[in-house]
Amino acid sequence: MKKVEEIKGYKGHIAINEEGKVIQAKNLENEEEWANVLKFNVEKGNEEAKELGFNKMNGFAMIGSNYSLAFMKGLGVVVDTRKADWQELFIYYTYSWSVLITGIVITALSIILFGLAFTPYMSWLAPEPRFYLPAILLIVGIVFLAASKSSMAYRL
Repeated sequence: MKKVEEIKGYKGHIAINEEGKVIQAKNLENEEEWANVLKFNVEKGNEEAKELGFNKMNGFAMIGSNYSLAFMKGLGVVVDTRKADWQELFIYYTYSWSVLITGIVITALSIILFGLAFTPYMSWLAPEPRFYLPAILLIVGIVFLAASKSSMAYRL
C-alpha cells in the first residue's frame, strides 16, 4: 500500500481515536483544533447517517478553496485542493491473496515442468505434452497473477 505521504497534494495528516484524542499528527499546527473539527464532523455525520437509516458514517471530505480535509477510519488527511486526486486519496487496489498464491503456485509449477522437460525425467513423454502443459500452466498462472490485483479497498 502506498504511504499516505505519497498521495498527490499531501500537506499533512492526523490520526485520532474514538474519543477524538490525537494519536499521531504530521505537518499540522494546532493538532487539538484539527482533532476537535474531526470529532465534531464525525459526531454530526453519524447523527445524519442514523437519520438516513445507516449505522454510522464511514468517512467524509471537506473541500475548501485552497486545502481540503478527507477523513476515514480514524485518519484525516489534509491535501492541496488543486493537486488532489480524490480517487487516489480514498481508493487503492489490493491483492486478492488466494488468487495471488494460486497464481504463484501455478507459475512455479510451470517453470519446474519446463525445467523437467529438458531433463531425462520427462523424456518418456511425447514432445507435445512436455511443452504444452507447462506453457498452458504458465499462461494460467500469469492470468491469476494479473487478476489478483483487482479488488478495491478504502485507503484511509
